[in-house]
Amino acid sequence: MTIPRKPTTFARALTEIALLLGWDECAEVLGKSESHVRKLGAPDTERELSLRDAVRLDAAYRRAGGEGAPLLECYALKLDLRMPIQSASPHCMLTGSAKAAKESGEAVAAAIELAGNSNDPHVRMRAVREVEEAITEFTRLLTRIVAHQEQENRQ
Repeated sequence: MTIPRKPTTFARALTEIALLLGWDECAEVLGKSESHVRKLGAPDTERELSLRDAVRLDAAYRRAGGEGAPLLECYALKLDLRMPIQSASPHCMLTGSAKAAKESGEAVAAAIELAGNSNDPHVRMRAVREVEEAITEFTRLLTRIVAHQEQENRQ
């Protein structure tokens, strides 16, 4: 039976890692039993991952070919969700979407430029900067959407 896990939770991020690595490999990375790691990934338990274990799992996930760092990304979203933000008004969504689209286009253009100039450190640095800016804008947009939903759920 699959246990449902809410978006933007550590349980969901750990499950994403386990889908790639397997629960047994996650346990090996942490030096813990598989049942203990499964409990860490179960929603509504009192057990929590340590920061050190989260870094180890994200690193193992990347080494195995996973993209991103699910636990780090979840942490970043949770931090942003607890900060005062603009509401997800239509104007805010349009402005945020426009910024995300602009930065996304610039990131893709910089990555394409890097493909033709892979040995140029300035081109590489520009690509890194542009991708980071795109991620930032998409994260802000996602944060507003999720925070708005959470505010509606509390009412």
